[in-house]
Amino acid sequence: MRWERLFADLEGQAEDEALAERDALAADLRDEHWGSLAWRDLLGETVTLDVVGVGRISGDVVAHNATLVHLRTPALDHVVAVAAISAMVATHGEPRPQGTLTQRLGWAHVCRNAREDADDVRIARLDGGTHDGVVDVVGRDFVRLRSASTSDATVLVPYGAIGVLSIRR
Repeated sequence: MRWERLFADLEGQAEDEALAERDALAADLRDEHWGSLAWRDLLGETVTLDVVGVGRISGDVVAHNATLVHLRTPALDHVVAVAAISAMVATHGEPRPQGTLTQRLGWAHVCRNAREDADDVRIARLDGGTHDGVVDVVGRDFVRLRSASTSDATVLVPYGAIGVLSIRR
């Protein structure tokens, strides 16, 4: 009887140690997985972003890369500078992988598309200021807007100052 208890105790200890090793390995693998992810890898189908100078913007993720996140709402498309995002508040759905073409697109591409479509846009700057108009000129590091109400009034905004470019659809 004494031997049976001794062997049962030894078997129980061995099982406990195996479970502890398994749990430690699982924790290490989980940490390794999380350590390999960037926050953009977690952008799901629907997201709410805190944006410097703008506040919260919610929408469906259309595309994203290292510099821009494109969100769509029923009325607007928002293109958000990654550098202006201070938090991702909520995300729903599976992350969307991006192709190599999307990874290379930047402000110049977005602004040229808005110019070609003659879209009314609103630029929200990082300092909280806004500009409304139609894209007139797309430069290497700036965009120029022409006021929708006055054809003579223009404003030049460096890409580095843009937090969000919103396009009315």
